[in-house]
Amino acid sequence: MITIQQREAVVAEAKTWIHTPYRGWSHVKGAGVDCGQLLYIVFHNVGLIPEIVDLPKDYPLYIGLHQASTEYVDLVLTHFREITENELLPGDVVVWKLTESTSFCHGAIVTEWPEFIHAYGDQVKQGDAKKRLRFSKAEKMFFTLKDLA
Repeated sequence: MITIQQREAVVAEAKTWIHTPYRGWSHVKGAGVDCGQLLYIVFHNVGLIPEIVDLPKDYPLYIGLHQASTEYVDLVLTHFREITENELLPGDVVVWKLTESTSFCHGAIVTEWPEFIHAYGDQVKQGDAKKRLRFSKAEKMFFTLKDLA
């Protein structure tokens, strides 16, 4: 089970990425990151998941181009397990199936639900799932880190 201190470390690390430009297939703080790479690098930087050298680098960056696929969620499930919205805590992950997409393909790190940090548009920013219609109405899945063994 992820501890309170680990959750705090995840949120603190995610906040250090705010204003990093959105750049596909990248995870360099201050230079560029996309939503999937942000999830990976934040959890890796705080020591909760190992280095992944074979992250996909050929996925479409525009949500509308994603095909009906479970690839994004399958990759998340490598290190996370699905939970309910009622179980969400800071440091957990939310993944959306946004209106233009046929798959769950956009992820964020929960700071205090419904608030989150994600790489979206032009940069990493904070968002609120209740204040932005696009995120409040879209289908969502929720994840927490698998037990560290």
